[in-house]
Amino acid sequence: MGKWDHLDRDQMIVKLEALLSENERLKAEIARLRGVKPPVSGSMESMSTKLKEALRE
Repeated sequence: MGKWDHLDRDQMIVKLEALLSENERLKAEIARLRGVKPPVSGSMESMSTKLKEALRE
């Protein structure tokens, strides 16, 4: 465990519960971000798309 060696059992349980709570929060945030669509504007175009359009002109 390394840096947690100085903690007693009750302190470790509190720390573990805090980490589990943070883990669940992060999972929810990841799920939310996966559902976000990129903006429709042209600012998100890839470089290859911009090059293809330039070559067409």
